[in-house]
Amino acid sequence: MNEFGEMLKELRKEHKISQRKLADMIGIDFTYISKIESGSMAPPAEDKIIRIAEIFNEDSDRLLIAANKIPSELQKVITEIEEVPLFLRSAPKLSQNQWSQIQKIINEPSDDKE
Repeated sequence: MNEFGEMLKELRKEHKISQRKLADMIGIDFTYISKIESGSMAPPAEDKIIRIAEIFNEDSDRLLIAANKIPSELQKVITEIEEVPLFLRSAPKLSQNQWSQIQKIINEPSDDKE
C-alpha cells in the first residue's frame, strides 16, 4: 500500500464513508478507490485529490504530497522563479537552524509592495 492509499483509507474510515459513497462524491468508479487503497493503482489526478481533501476537510497539499504530486500552483513557482530550483537542490543539506531561519523570514511581513 502507498502513503496516499493508506491516508485515503484512514480518512474514509474515520469519516465513516464507504468506498462507493466516496467514489460517487468524487465522480470516479468505486473499484478505483479500492485499488488506490490497496496500492494496485496510482492516486488520481490533482483535481480529484483536491475534491477528496474538500470532502474530508483536509489540506489538499498534504494529500497531493502523499500522492507524490506537486500542486500545480507550486509547479508554476518552480518553473517561473529562477532561484527556486537552486534552493530546492540545496534544501536537503540545510541544518535545522537554517530551516528555523528560513521559517522566520517566511513569517516576516513583506516590505515589498510589488
